[in-house]
Amino acid sequence: MKAVVLTILTIAFVLLLGEANAKGKIPKKRNVVVTNNPDCTNIANELIDKGGNAREVFIAVSLCEGLVHPMDSGVGGGFQAVYYSKNNGTKTALYINSREQSPSNASFADYELIEGNSIGIPSVLKGYETLYNIDKDKNKLKWSEIIAPVIELCDKGFQMSRTVRNMFEEYNKYRHYDQKIEINMEKNELKNPLFCTMLRQISEDGPSSSMYKKGGKLHKMVMQDLSETTSFITSTDIQNYKVTVQEPATGTFGKYTVYTTRVPGSGYTVLLALKMMERVKALMKNDATPAEKIVYLLKILKYVYALKPHLPELKNSTIDKILKAGKTLGSGIVKNGIDIKSTIPSRFGDVILAKMVSPLHFGTTNVVIKVGHTAISATSTINHTFGSGILSKTMGFFYNNQMRDFSHPNWRRKGKPLRNAPGPNKVPTSAISATIMVDPDGVPVFQIGAAGGSKILSAIVNTLYNYFVLNKSLEASLDSCRFTPKLNQAKNEVKYMYECIDDENVAKQLREKGINFVEVVESGYSAATALSQIRSRTEGVFDKRRGGSALLS
Repeated sequence: MKAVVLTILTIAFVLLLGEANAKGKIPKKRNVVVTNNPDCTNIANELIDKGGNAREVFIAVSLCEGLVHPMDSGVGGGFQAVYYSKNNGTKTALYINSREQSPSNASFADYELIEGNSIGIPSVLKGYETLYNIDKDKNKLKWSEIIAPVIELCDKGFQMSRTVRNMFEEYNKYRHYDQKIEINMEKNELKNPLFCTMLRQISEDGPSSSMYKKGGKLHKMVMQDLSETTSFITSTDIQNYKVTVQEPATGTFGKYTVYTTRVPGSGYTVLLALKMMERVKALMKNDATPAEKIVYLLKILKYVYALKPHLPELKNSTIDKILKAGKTLGSGIVKNGIDIKSTIPSRFGDVILAKMVSPLHFGTTNVVIKVGHTAISATSTINHTFGSGILSKTMGFFYNNQMRDFSHPNWRRKGKPLRNAPGPNKVPTSAISATIMVDPDGVPVFQIGAAGGSKILSAIVNTLYNYFVLNKSLEASLDSCRFTPKLNQAKNEVKYMYECIDDENVAKQLREKGINFVEVVESGYSAATALSQIRSRTEGVFDKRRGGSALLS
């Protein structure tokens, strides 16, 4: 009997050893997906089980997000993504800009950018085609297989999240979306038959959508929708739309290579934040007080938000100088301790920037996906809540109001109109900063992105600071109280908003130091999604402010 027990224990011990790698660490999960909704994560799981790669999974998840979060993203909008793949020693890193573009007719800029005139060319489906055709020979699924689970979810309907329900309750009162969308508040269920019909057409079209073809079925529907609005978008504009694929903005953080969005995204601000964090972490004393730790973060955020509106106006060489100044700025942050100026920063090393107003940004969704050694961090948007407010009468999606992200046409820099001023065939800037970190072996090990318009950067920077500087778990890093600066250019003042704080005495202490510190209620729109395989265990975390779901397999 003792021999039997010993044998069983030995087998159990061997099995446990089998779960560890050669270094005695728990092995990393091969696949990690984090979305804003459990239904979308379930679809990801289904496709991964069928052999789907990260690009294929993203297409399905993105369509799902547009279905279950129609006020934030969808076929009527666009997305920006950072894609990374390591395959047989070959490494590929790309920035995919599939954001909405302005009409070719410059006259749109002469009118207020509202309703139909705020709509940019819907670009999501063109972005899917681009992603599907990257490394096309490595695709595992038929196009119809990618779309099928989203159609199935659409047909049966889904339970609304708290945020979705609240938004429909608020906006449906005067926009009457329930005339086209079946909204059952008693059962908390939503069905969108028009969207389901469109999904079937997307599946039938294949990767090359009929939306961008003269005479195409979806193209005709879009043109019919737009003809009933004040939009200047023409059939030719839609046919000519092209996705931009470039090398991503690239930097380093410790031993990791960092890939993020280029302009018109704001990934360079994340690279600057990481450079400052690297120095703050090295210099911060072990006995730093809670107030000091918060102030260091507030200073980093202040620089990030001061830089952001300048990005489309700066040469790459100037941006490089600013990023190199990150180390010096980080040293100054710690050297000055709890003292913090209330003014907006203008000096970034040798670069001096004039004050500049930044346009407000609004609703989005973000997903992070890792399948094997291939990764996508992507942020999708229709801009404001329900975008332009215009619901397609035949396809069931909401058209974006991306044109609202242009700077005011009268704003100037050095006496000249801003590059982000409204104009023909242009994509306005955004706060989108989806990011991927890769280890020295070329393996993607950390991904992050955020939703929340102007709060995108604060969601990302707060999470990075909590995780890398304060050494919190990824879950705790996302759940922690969040701080966001608000810049008043007219008064040259910075106000800091906080959702909560662990010790209100610390908030009082900061106010006594002259910091304008104001508590706010978070609505659920400042939401990050992230995954990490940097530490001993794999983490995939959604933001509880909005809700979501994670898959680790």
